[in-house]
Amino acid sequence: MAVTSLLKALAALTLVSSSIFPVAATSNSSSSICATSSKCIPFTIDVTWGPSDPSKGLSRNAILTNGSLPGPPLKMKVGDCVDFTVINNLPYNTGVHFHGIRQLGTPWADGVPGLSQYSITPGTSYMYQWTAEESGMYFYHAHYKGQMMDGLYGAIVIQPADNASTPFSQISSDETDVKQMTAAALDVEAVFASDWSQFTFQEFFEIEQTANIDDACTDSIILNGFGSVYCLSSTDLAANSAPQLPQILNGTSLTAKGCVPPSNPVIQGNFSRNLAALPSGAYDVCTPYTGSNYTYSVDPSNGWAAMSFISPAGFALFKVTIDSHKLYVYEINGNFIVPQTVDEFVVGPGDRVSFFVKLDQTPGDYQIRVANDGINQVISGFGVLSYKGGSGPAGVSVMNYGGQNTTAVVTFNPAAAAPFPPMQVAATADMTFVLDIMKSPAQPTLSWAWTLSGFESYNQTNDDTNPPLLFQNPANIPSSDLILETQYNKWVDLIIKVAGPVAEPHPIHKHANKFFAIGSGVGSFNFTSVAAAQAAGYPFNLENPPYVDGYTSTPAEGNSTWMVFRYQANTPGAWLLHCHVQTHLSGGMAVAILDAIDNFPQIPSDVGAVCPGSGSSGSTSYGSGGYGSQVSNDNSTSTGGATIATFTGAASSVVTPSFASVLFSLVAIAFAFYTL
Repeated sequence: MAVTSLLKALAALTLVSSSIFPVAATSNSSSSICATSSKCIPFTIDVTWGPSDPSKGLSRNAILTNGSLPGPPLKMKVGDCVDFTVINNLPYNTGVHFHGIRQLGTPWADGVPGLSQYSITPGTSYMYQWTAEESGMYFYHAHYKGQMMDGLYGAIVIQPADNASTPFSQISSDETDVKQMTAAALDVEAVFASDWSQFTFQEFFEIEQTANIDDACTDSIILNGFGSVYCLSSTDLAANSAPQLPQILNGTSLTAKGCVPPSNPVIQGNFSRNLAALPSGAYDVCTPYTGSNYTYSVDPSNGWAAMSFISPAGFALFKVTIDSHKLYVYEINGNFIVPQTVDEFVVGPGDRVSFFVKLDQTPGDYQIRVANDGINQVISGFGVLSYKGGSGPAGVSVMNYGGQNTTAVVTFNPAAAAPFPPMQVAATADMTFVLDIMKSPAQPTLSWAWTLSGFESYNQTNDDTNPPLLFQNPANIPSSDLILETQYNKWVDLIIKVAGPVAEPHPIHKHANKFFAIGSGVGSFNFTSVAAAQAAGYPFNLENPPYVDGYTSTPAEGNSTWMVFRYQANTPGAWLLHCHVQTHLSGGMAVAILDAIDNFPQIPSDVGAVCPGSGSSGSTSYGSGGYGSQVSNDNSTSTGGATIATFTGAASSVVTPSFASVLFSLVAIAFAFYTL
């Protein structure tokens, strides 16, 4: 008995020591992250689980980041490196991904548990270190079992080098305009647009599994944590819906929340459903509540304002307009483009759309309208573009509550988003992979199960792969259609086909480095290479294709669709390619890519460790743009609507364990010695 108790005590001591003195992960290299830590900007987030109510009518638990939702913005400049520390005070494992950030030489900092790192367990801390190579708007978000839908996300704003060229003179040749646009871009307003459900992600996904449906019905659209719950009459819902919806409904009606009923075979397919298992609030009960609207205050004397819409949405694509204002889109997914002047744009999950607004209207309040861009639900969210010093007349809208245009409009064309300055894509590919998006044939009775590989599903349990794929020798990893392997510097084509008869829009995101979206279309694609498709007359853009980290497949009713990405495998590591719809990702729509297996990286000896004295050079902030945050506490500082983390100096980066975890361990020690 005494020996057993002594072993318990020693185990408890080990738990305390590992909490207070983080142990580096197993490694195959002697290189060190901490050796360069003093040169990096310190940035720390403390994630907690507790009551949060972004739309003020939907009370449920959520993830707060430094006490707020969204989390604080990280501001950097090209060439800066960051020590990004996560303190996990959640009751769950987690991991944080840096969406769109090229991880050249730092693949262990990509933030995908089971693939590029071990999960961050409750009560522990983990430090990511990486360097900003590309300017633009990016964001950090949870990448563990759908936690992004619970609110863990924040902006990453990377300012370009001082001598970087911009496309602003293509919007206006007036020198004053260009100067004002340049100043506005340095102070860009980050706006997170998201669907928000009364259910946590785990509850939401369990509803899918229990009822055997593909759930796409939410309660509210929120902007930077602000929003309301709108409940329209059946007459108003019908008046604001898409013209093809009556045919799809086939004599039925939208639910109280404006959703296509879960019994609809066109949307759900021919699966055996258990609709009796649905909680009443999932589709049929709508409780209205008028909350606060997100407001962006602008000074018309500045001439121009810059905004960037970021989508951490669980499943919705959003159509965005601002009453009485043209939108001058200048950046997509962190990359400058040849500008497009439009009335509206669509932003899908994972995407960022940056644009200017010319402040030339009568000073007043102008509605920012964000509507669901799909037939699954009639719903909108709203914000306000507020001119200082005025209360002019109401603006003119171009779409209704259901996202249907009320007048002729110009819509942003993502296929024509030519990069600025021009970039060169290879004329041919060295390697080609053909991928098929469809319901999982390996699990043919499950409505919620998906595949990107064409057969197997990338299961949620992969988040807990031990050791992660990056930590393994590629030569020893078993062959699988869920793992693609490339050679260093080779050009790779990813042919992605979406099965009909109803081809949903799927926002596909590639980790590590951006790709060229060289082609997409509606109909069958029965080719195993782009060259074969070109010979058959299929069009591809090899002159100025979009250069992005995410691209959405074309939606089609009664047909299949396809798209092709081309990229260079010049960023060695283990990466994820996946649909950014969180239920589709959790349902299996992903594959792993082992890029450059002939030049695979060695893992530093102290990967993940929180380095003593990290970031001793102090934090740096560029510009003052941020975003309003509905929920905040004393861990962050509110500055004119911007919530900015206040962690500076070496001490801020030396992370201590949570009080609860240490207390638990001390109690365990006391109990163990008491029983000796």
